[in-house]
Amino acid sequence: MLPYLKRTPIRTQLSMLLLFILAIVVIIIFTNYSKAAKVVEQKNSEYFTETILQMNQTIASNADVVKRLLQNISYNTSIVQKYLNETDPAAKFSAYTQLTSYISDMIGMKDGIFDIAILGNDGTPFNTSGEINNLLPFKDEIPEKRLYYFLGLKTIPINLKDRNFFVAGTRIYSTIDFNKQEEIGTLLIVLDADALLGSPEQAVYSSGSKVYLLDRKGNLFYSNDPMAALGSAYDEGASGGEEKDYFVQRGEIPDIDGEIIVKLPRSELLRGIEDIRKQAFMIVLIALLLLAVPYLLVVNNILQPLKKLMQLMNEIKLGKLGNLKKRIQLQGYAEIIVVANNFNQMLDEVDDLTHRLIDSRTKLYELELVKKQSELAYLQSQVNPHFLYNTLESIKGMAAEEGADDIFNMTKALARVFRYSIKGKDKVPLGEELLIVQSYIEIQKVRFRSRLEVEYRFPDELLRLKVPKMILQPIVENAIFHGIEPKVGVGLLRLEADLADNRLYLAIKDNGVGMDKHTLEALMNNDAPGTGIGLANVNNRIKLTYGEDYGLRLRSSPGEGTEAVVIMPVGGEIDV
Repeated sequence: MLPYLKRTPIRTQLSMLLLFILAIVVIIIFTNYSKAAKVVEQKNSEYFTETILQMNQTIASNADVVKRLLQNISYNTSIVQKYLNETDPAAKFSAYTQLTSYISDMIGMKDGIFDIAILGNDGTPFNTSGEINNLLPFKDEIPEKRLYYFLGLKTIPINLKDRNFFVAGTRIYSTIDFNKQEEIGTLLIVLDADALLGSPEQAVYSSGSKVYLLDRKGNLFYSNDPMAALGSAYDEGASGGEEKDYFVQRGEIPDIDGEIIVKLPRSELLRGIEDIRKQAFMIVLIALLLLAVPYLLVVNNILQPLKKLMQLMNEIKLGKLGNLKKRIQLQGYAEIIVVANNFNQMLDEVDDLTHRLIDSRTKLYELELVKKQSELAYLQSQVNPHFLYNTLESIKGMAAEEGADDIFNMTKALARVFRYSIKGKDKVPLGEELLIVQSYIEIQKVRFRSRLEVEYRFPDELLRLKVPKMILQPIVENAIFHGIEPKVGVGLLRLEADLADNRLYLAIKDNGVGMDKHTLEALMNNDAPGTGIGLANVNNRIKLTYGEDYGLRLRSSPGEGTEAVVIMPVGGEIDV
């Protein structure tokens, strides 16, 4: 075939070439269309994923307010607990007056709250709006021993007209004796769905997009689809058309055990790409017609010079140093001569560019090293607590003079922590780090009393190993704050160390309430509300110090506690 093509006229070869190019262009157009469609779908998926994340963040933020209201009201000792535990009629009436004022204040804490109801186990109901009997059926839906529970969207008759409300609640347990865990009532908060959503319609800008928000039972509590019926179960075909005609993105709503569904018609999604494909075919056709004749006229003056240029380029590609000294002289159009001159200049600059490239890479590596060192210095920086330390020493002396032993011991432990943070060392023996953690736990035991138990398992031979300073205290603080504090009953905190395969493993385990996958990711990404920079700081410091193979690992599941493991290499750093 190749000898035959060589003997054919140049015009025939060019015609075949044009047909071949045309076929390639058509294939490229179809290929680009397919790839563009996939890219659009991928970008749309990323956009909707981000949209769902933003909506979840809004819902989580508003849900947190409702959670705090549930907890604060349920365990308000002076008013709510007193009202539910009171048996004397006269005293209960007085407590009812205080409760009415208190609940009115709590309603004002969050826009959209319609009613707050307290249903006592002794049969005494309390609420601020509506008919209390309409709320009684919801009492049995709330599970036991949950700090909060979102029942979902409920239809409640108000003034002889049914209205949809979101209901959240919790069972109230007496704080007189935590060990008995005696249930004394149920708390319900009735609020508009907008109080959880904010303005979800502002989060979706794509034309034709439809948003569906479902509660834990799969019922719609928000949608911008006029065909959707709020309060009813979500219907896949309610928006019209087959499901395959839509691009669908789903996401969970962890705080209320619900789901977000975003749908966009594929015809709307790919409309612009279809227009571009048609336009591309028209441009190719017109270009072929306009360029065919000039192409045939100039090819003879281009082909031969290009062949010589390609021959030299192939010789250079062989990598032989002698070929780099060769230069080319071409005759033809002015552009060909310019190309030849520029190519020769390019060859002259190759050696110089190579050296400059090496120098540039060296500088980039140096800049990257300085950047990493700056990040490490920033992460290890601490607030200078000299003033606080001196103040604590003064308080400790005053407590000793007054005989306030608890204040003296607590201040002494806190001062020890501050004094430890003043030290300039970056690495300390593990035993010294453990002493500071024990001081911090002593402070927490004053607060939690018998609700906090701690176990230590640290072999003596490991206590001399050097570790980065202040890596255990943030993890212990997180375990107490997020795991043990919300737990009902006694919390157990276990700290242990182990050595295996030249790696030091420091584990902090608790039997607290645990957390789901989304909360774990938020903690490690420093996105969870109220977490500070403790865990992210520890993880980043270890990775910057020892490398990406080391760091902080978290394992947890709701109701089963949390385990945090710090992994570091063991070298020659031993405190002697």
